[in-house]
Amino acid sequence: MNEKTLYTLIRNEHGELHLFKSYKSNDNCFPLEKKSICKKMDYRRESNFMCESEDEARIKCAKIGEDVCGTCVSHLYADYR
Repeated sequence: MNEKTLYTLIRNEHGELHLFKSYKSNDNCFPLEKKSICKKMDYRRESNFMCESEDEARIKCAKIGEDVCGTCVSHLYADYR
C-alpha cells in the first residue's frame, strides 16, 4: 500500500461532495475507510476524482467551491494530521 494518503471526491444523493482518504494499488483506487472524512457519507465507486494527492485535491476542491463539504475540505488544510 502507498504510504502517502490520497483523496477521492464523491457526490452524495443530495448533491454535496465529500472526501474519502484513499490509496492506490496496481493502478486501482481504494478507500482507506468506508466513511467520508466527516463521517456523513458511505463510500461508493462513482466519483468526481479518485486518488488525488493532497495538493491536487485542495486545488480541485477550491475550483468546485461550495458544493464540497466544509468539514471534509477543512481536513486538507489542518496542521494536526
